[in-house]
Amino acid sequence: MIIGFLRELLHVNSLLAEDRPMDAEYEPFRDELSLAGLDEEKLRKMDPDDRVAVLEQARLDPYDYIYLAC
Repeated sequence: MIIGFLRELLHVNSLLAEDRPMDAEYEPFRDELSLAGLDEEKLRKMDPDDRVAVLEQARLDPYDYIYLAC
């Protein structure tokens, strides 16, 4: 109870993958991934060569998705 109160008071949130704040510069790329039926978290976990192949197969420029390697 006290921990919840302190988190709320200090605005501390644990950031899970699905709670990651949306960076405005990446939002259009995330929309494109979604429209192509690709999952950002699955792409992040892939081997880089496999990720590039999947992005190219979806006709997306892999260089636009370099942020997925982070």
